[in-house]
Formats: sequence, structure tokens, C-alpha cells
Amino acid sequence: MSNEVKRNCNSCKHGLFTRCEALKNNEEYQTIRSASMSMRAAHEFKENFICNEYSSRYIEYPIEVSKINKNTELYSLEKSNIGKFVKIAPCGEEHKGKTYLGLFLGDLPMGISVSHNPTTKELNLGYFANPAIFVFELNKIVFGAESWWGVIETEDELKAITPNDIDNVWYVKALKAMSS
Repeated sequence: MSNEVKRNCNSCKHGLFTRCEALKNNEEYQTIRSASMSMRAAHEFKENFICNEYSSRYIEYPIEVSKINKNTELYSLEKSNIGKFVKIAPCGEEHKGKTYLGLFLGDLPMGISVSHNPTTKELNLGYFANPAIFVFELNKIVFGAESWWGVIETEDELKAITPNDIDNVWYVKALKAMSS
């Protein structure tokens, strides 16, 4: 497989979330979207559509860098829950849907994000953070992005996360609605 980025709407920063004027004004694409066809049909159209406004959403090397900015600040939407017990069901097949007891650690770095501003030539480095839970039985940290989890507020909530709990999460409902 080639490491070369294919120049099409799926790799263009304007093609993400209908920000692209060329797609907004393309009758064929709008017909595909308005007909409530599958997301696959829209993806396939964008895979073959190329316009003069293409701008890669990925950093294309070589680049000129005038300055490197680093942001080491971590943001957490769940600060009030740090140190609380949680129930967590990791997504890995080896866990077979089992729910564990964990301790919420807050948002911790999961990786590094890098962006480049071609106008100022500045390279921006920061953390990609995610909710982190220490799982006692596994003796390791499991991130929220690789699990289903929730804070335990009462003794009654100390139960397994069921498939029904997962199906009732707002973004799971949205993804199911979009794919049907």
C-alpha cells in the first residue's frame, strides 16, 4: 500500500463536514446526500471528485517551519469526577464484554497532535488527551476511547455495563441512524 496521500475530497480539509463550496454547488453530490443514500455512496463520490481548491488535511512534507509552538496544558471536562470509582467495559475482544471496577484519573495524554499553519509556517504541538481509567483487575490504564465507562454514583450503579446501556448512548443512536 502506498503512503502517498490521494488528492480527493476525502483527504481535503475542505471536504470534511460539507465546508467545501465545490461540493455544495455540485448537483450530483447534493442529489446523493438529499436522497438519503448510504454514507458509502457519498464517500465513493468524494473519492473520485477533485477540484482546484484542494488543500490536504494532512501535513505534506517537506515543509518550512519558522517557529515551533508547544502546548502542554491538559483540559478535562470531567475534573469533578477525578478520583471517583467507575464501571468500565473495555472494547477489546479479550475482555468478552466483562465490566471492571476502575478509578477515574482524569484526561491524560493519549498521543501527540501536530498541525502546521502554511501561512505563518508555525508548527503546533500538543497533547491528544482522553479520559483515563486505572482498572484494578487488569493493573493498567484503559482510555475512554477504547471502552464504555461511567462514574459510579450509587451502590445500585455498581453493575455491569449492558448492551442496552451502550445502545442508549446518544452518539451510538446517531451512528445507527446515519448508517440505516
